[in-house]
Amino acid sequence: MASLPPPPHPGERADGRTGGYGMLQAVPVERAHEHPTFEIRGNTITSLAAPARGSTEAALFRADVPPGGGLPPHRHDHFDVFTVTAGRCEAHVGDEVATLEPGDAVVVPPGELHWIEAGPEGTSIVVTMHPGTQLIREDDGSAIVPPWVS
Repeated sequence: MASLPPPPHPGERADGRTGGYGMLQAVPVERAHEHPTFEIRGNTITSLAAPARGSTEAALFRADVPPGGGLPPHRHDHFDVFTVTAGRCEAHVGDEVATLEPGDAVVVPPGELHWIEAGPEGTSIVVTMHPGTQLIREDDGSAIVPPWVS
């Protein structure tokens, strides 16, 4: 049986050449205490990955909603995909309502009105969407690109 060469050191290629495709990079890790957080309407939004910090293809964030709280009715100009990670909530998407538990996931099409209402223990959801996605509020029609997707 042939022996394998030792693994390359970070910054070296496995084939011994320098530079180009195949270059090993240190894994970019952002520690939990480094994630920016935002308080909005009693909810805590924690940005896990965003274009401003190197994630140019997707934004990822967690919304922690207190017991009896909710995310208000809104729309987006791109898809919104989320999964419940803790607690329960009622998800309203268009004319549909579903009770969600940890592990359940929802795909919200662009332009679809949606919101969630947390259960008695609160809820946490992890959301991914296209960077720069607009949040369009139903109450006043204002549109912003939140910092957690910028």
